[in-house]
Amino acid sequence: MKTIFFLNLKSSIKDMYLLFWSIFMPCTAILALKIFLPSIAENYTEGMVAISVFFYSFMTTAFITLSQRRRGVYHLLHATPLPLWKYIVSVSSSWALIAIILSYIVFLFSLVIHQLTFTFSSLFYMTPVILIASLAFVFLSFFVSSLVKNEGHLSMTANVMMLPMLLCSNAFFTMEKAPSIVQFISRVNPFEWFLRGIQGAFQNNYGVWGESLLLLLLCLVFTLLISIKTFRYSD
Repeated sequence: MKTIFFLNLKSSIKDMYLLFWSIFMPCTAILALKIFLPSIAENYTEGMVAISVFFYSFMTTAFITLSQRRRGVYHLLHATPLPLWKYIVSVSSSWALIAIILSYIVFLFSLVIHQLTFTFSSLFYMTPVILIASLAFVFLSFFVSSLVKNEGHLSMTANVMMLPMLLCSNAFFTMEKAPSIVQFISRVNPFEWFLRGIQGAFQNNYGVWGESLLLLLLCLVFTLLISIKTFRYSD
């Protein structure tokens, strides 16, 4: 498991999807908000961190998983005594570690741009939220990549799932005046739980933080089960 963890970690760091979707795009958005909406730009710091982790843990890993399956990488699992669940846990752990590093990069970039102050306790409480959420999103990416046959189908399917999760959250728009159906979706939205967990860590609101962490743990168990159940070794 250690070998798979470090090999996957090394190859993932070189991925161009990682550089664009999870570092370049969020940092560009932070700069754009600072230029065009300077009075409220810092309010989106938690949202940018959450989106960076979400894009990498879900979208990027889904493409990596599909690519490896189409190249026959997973066939090699049949030739080893390694159980499927150990393989999934190994690669998911390395991706989760990258997600935590990404969140720190985007967070520190936002701190510099907005000249915000923070406490190390915020980072301490933010870390388990990002770890659990990123693992849940990675397991969800395994499930989605098993449903499709090519990159085009994956892009469409992933966007169909991601857009409602992003739009039905408080990352950019408040849900207070949204229609009741949108508010309901927001309450059962894992991305909203993730966002609230980060906000709870930053604002030292440990009630919100603990509630979000518990909901994300339940989501993690569910996505792990469906990822193992639906895993496909080949097309």
